[in-house]
Amino acid sequence: MALRLLRAVLAGLLLAACAVIPTAVTASAAPARIMALGDSITGSPGCWRALLWRHLQETGHDVDFVGSLPAPGCGFTYDGDNEGHGGILATNIVRDNRLPGWLASARPDVVLMHLGTNDVWSNVPASTIINAYTTMLGQMRASNPSIKLLVAQIIPMTPANCSACAQRVVDLNNLIPGWARANSTAASPITVVDQWTGFNTAADTTDGVHPNSTTGIQKIENRWYPAVVAALGGGAPAIGLHVQGTQVVEGDGTPFVMRGVNHAHVWYQTQTRAFADIKSFGANTVRVVLGSGQRWGPTSAAEVSNVVSLCKQSKLICVLEVHDTTGYGEQSGAASLDQAATYWIGVANALKGQEDYVVINLGNEPFGNNQEVSATWASATSSAVNRLRGAGLQHLLMADAPMWGQDWGGIMRDNAASVLAADPLRNTVFSIHMYGVYNTADKVNAYFDAFRTAGLPLAVGEFGHDHSDGDPDEDTIMAQAQARGLGYLGWSWSGNSSDVGYLDMTNSFDPSSLTPWGERFLNGANGVRQTSKEAKIYSGGGGDTEAPTTPGTPTASGITSTGLTLSWTASTDNVGVTGYEVLRAVGNGSFTTAGITTTATFTDSGLTPSTTYRYQVRARDAAGNVSALSGIGSATTSGGGTGSCKVAYSAQDWGGGGGFTASITITNTGTTALNGWTLAFSYANGQRVTLPGWGATFAQSGTGVTAKNLEWNGALAPNASTGIGFNGTHSGSNPAPSSFTLNGGTCTTA
Repeated sequence: MALRLLRAVLAGLLLAACAVIPTAVTASAAPARIMALGDSITGSPGCWRALLWRHLQETGHDVDFVGSLPAPGCGFTYDGDNEGHGGILATNIVRDNRLPGWLASARPDVVLMHLGTNDVWSNVPASTIINAYTTMLGQMRASNPSIKLLVAQIIPMTPANCSACAQRVVDLNNLIPGWARANSTAASPITVVDQWTGFNTAADTTDGVHPNSTTGIQKIENRWYPAVVAALGGGAPAIGLHVQGTQVVEGDGTPFVMRGVNHAHVWYQTQTRAFADIKSFGANTVRVVLGSGQRWGPTSAAEVSNVVSLCKQSKLICVLEVHDTTGYGEQSGAASLDQAATYWIGVANALKGQEDYVVINLGNEPFGNNQEVSATWASATSSAVNRLRGAGLQHLLMADAPMWGQDWGGIMRDNAASVLAADPLRNTVFSIHMYGVYNTADKVNAYFDAFRTAGLPLAVGEFGHDHSDGDPDEDTIMAQAQARGLGYLGWSWSGNSSDVGYLDMTNSFDPSSLTPWGERFLNGANGVRQTSKEAKIYSGGGGDTEAPTTPGTPTASGITSTGLTLSWTASTDNVGVTGYEVLRAVGNGSFTTAGITTTATFTDSGLTPSTTYRYQVRARDAAGNVSALSGIGSATTSGGGTGSCKVAYSAQDWGGGGGFTASITITNTGTTALNGWTLAFSYANGQRVTLPGWGATFAQSGTGVTAKNLEWNGALAPNASTGIGFNGTHSGSNPAPSSFTLNGGTCTTA
């Protein structure tokens, strides 16, 4: 019931009793009808609804909360009609066909659905709950073809009588984004609202399940509010991260200053542990390289969701950038900003609802040094911004400068105000990349001063300590950014090509092996560790900051040719451990994330026969604190029809410059088929593989190189062959490896 409407009716009756001359009545749009659908978390008493209603009233939104259940007491008068039925299961709502009647009476325009807690408690499979969601969605659309559904990834639960419930919630929540993407339409959109991240059952519930009347209900309201505002459309206030004057602030207005690292995800997609490693140095942001398909990728919507999840797991703000635009107008094959906008719109469903956590960087260094083309920066950027806004993306946007990001002609400096004015939400921050052009303190300060004088928001999206075009003044960049409250993001974590390898912060993605640039940037004066402050959205501005204890070294049991089970001594925590990240390395290769588990055991499958794997584990708590890595455990899978093998290796030097191309043919000379293979060899003269290579997933640690089959070439019948290869670098001579093994067995060489 809309209380404001009731007051208006009463006031109208009083005026009618006193009026002498009748006046015309101006019709106004009907309030948006919002149904909160769920169980006792929604309805008994569900005082997050009271906070949400009040918040919407205070910000000028005309809404009518609807449903068959009345408002429980929450300390103040509010419009509390709802469909929050204590003890109800999503699957039972479908079984008993209850939703159509509720919909017919309430006629909602928007549904807020937090359902599944009791199904999880009753051990209903996650897939069955999702099927119930699908049935209810069909009933909603039958009632209102343009209905908007906001579906929650439900809050965590740790009831005393259900030790398995915590993992079951994770299993359900993992399915919800994909379900939403598959079923959302332009006419009837589905928005996923993450109620799970940052919600602590120890601190935010009364019993491990139901939100308490302080932090619990406030956290739930905080997550619903921006999604509801977006669903209402129109002149919505800023949601999530946004611009306020020259500052970037969080959804509640808390200033947020980016301190972080660039990570080349599109080229190194297996290096998922980099997110947690970057966080371990105190970073609050990671800028993630994606591809739009013109030069790299395209990075799929599913992978974008995965990247955002990795950011959130490590309590990092996620700046997502399309790299294909780099040097447009000068770089052959580079994408335009219009093509980048098309990409962002194509993955919009993976981004909507993530406004608190994600910044959309329209395109990396979107113009080269062609001044005529770069002169179109303002119009091209404004057009891209408006296309994203028209598609419903309300995120903080980041616009890179032209001229390879360095704006040496002052085009962004002189036109940023017009681009900001063209953004309907006035929610764009500008990004300068500072390399050789900014080689003195005067040049750095002059650029910063120009934006401060104009009252425009600015961040340093990339910079380094050295570059081919000159020597950047990194000390001034970092000191002045800190003094002025400007964000900065250093380039880059690891994986640069050999000509700019000095910009790697770590050697081979190893956080224990920092380069001089990594040491300076992460641990030096005005560096990340000294100046970074975590986003308030992850911690509420306080609370638990104590990490779990280090878990025990994992040991393997139940070893087969393709799988094994790990176990380890559990970590302890002052509040409670919520899960473990399991890291895996093939042979002497680099560690990557193998999976997440809520218990001190993990089953790893799909492994290669006769192959040695190494494992480490680290624990997390509900506040996102991460333990130190465990010791390294190792295990070797049993044989699985590995047979015999022959390897033909050749390397073609490029003729100067120390580069070469290696080609390898692997032949199964045995009598049984290979179902998965890993080739291993070593270089004797310091040769380095330039990742990623082709035909296999390559990794190098020291002199040792491994190549693991891809999905399409893992099966090799007797006498069958497959070809793989890579580019590499060397100094001096370039001898071939002396021997090769396949799945642990020595091969003959051709």
